[in-house]
Amino acid sequence: MESVNAQWAGAFTIINDADGWQQFRRLDGELFMPPATDGLEERARMCAGIHAGWLATSGHLVIEAEGPEDGSPFDVLVNGVLRHRVSGAGRVSHDLDLGSMPPQSTVQLWLPQYGFLRVLEVSLKGEDVHVAGGSGKRWITYGSSITQCRQADGPSEAWPAVVARQYGWQLQSLGFGGECHLDPAAESTICQLPADFISLCLGINTYNVAAFSGRTFASQVLGFLSAIRRAHPEVPIAVISPVLSLPREAAPNAVGWTLADYRKAVADVVRLVRERGDTRTHLLDGEGVFAPAEAAALMPDTLHPNNAGYRLMADRLGPQLAAVANAHG
Repeated sequence: MESVNAQWAGAFTIINDADGWQQFRRLDGELFMPPATDGLEERARMCAGIHAGWLATSGHLVIEAEGPEDGSPFDVLVNGVLRHRVSGAGRVSHDLDLGSMPPQSTVQLWLPQYGFLRVLEVSLKGEDVHVAGGSGKRWITYGSSITQCRQADGPSEAWPAVVARQYGWQLQSLGFGGECHLDPAAESTICQLPADFISLCLGINTYNVAAFSGRTFASQVLGFLSAIRRAHPEVPIAVISPVLSLPREAAPNAVGWTLADYRKAVADVVRLVRERGDTRTHLLDGEGVFAPAEAAALMPDTLHPNNAGYRLMADRLGPQLAAVANAHG
């Protein structure tokens, strides 16, 4: 019986401690500026989108890890179907029987999307086990908690994970709850990572904390987008404006802007870069992802979709993202 250790996808760096534990980082930390970026650094230590895959005919998946009590679970999928969902809270030790599988089935483990995690061992023990190499378009998606998806029942049900599996893309999820503020650390990371397709969901965190005003927001978006375009001159980019949030649409924040104002500013930036010749950058209108009645039903806190809401986001955004990803050959 073979034992094959996990090879992780979706991390920017993996830190191997002297005592054998692994930790994960989703951002380049060179541009963190404590204490201002402490919240961003905390979110970057969480494992949204990080996963491992194997090909196997039978086996037991071994997980030795440690996470916070409020952390998300682990998801184990066999041929795209959820087989196990197990706790990531506290010090955990799981030996999961994958049961009967067709020859050379695809096994995926998705790490908890919320909560700081340390991993001591993740391995698949079974017959004819091999690491499943990455294939498909390399997709970077950047955004807020609505991209990190803490409210999803498990990491495989975050909308970026659903879309990535549906289209066979290699996911790099840069969703940071409360921390999508066009930071240089995020810009630098996106510029350094290989990519075949990039999506950026911008505006909701800026509205909530009034990080940028009418004077500064569009300029910041333009600078962020321009730097990414210089690093990835031929890569299609989809810019997603904020999804509907009913109480915020017409309510001015501390700098006097409504969520609708931020949405228009995002659209204005995309229109400008396209007028200047960048036809590989596309706008996806976030306001159209949910109808008002859907937003009222699927966002219990008026801001974050629930699990059904994230599934609908995947259904609505997936085809639009695929159209952009495939528009330029």
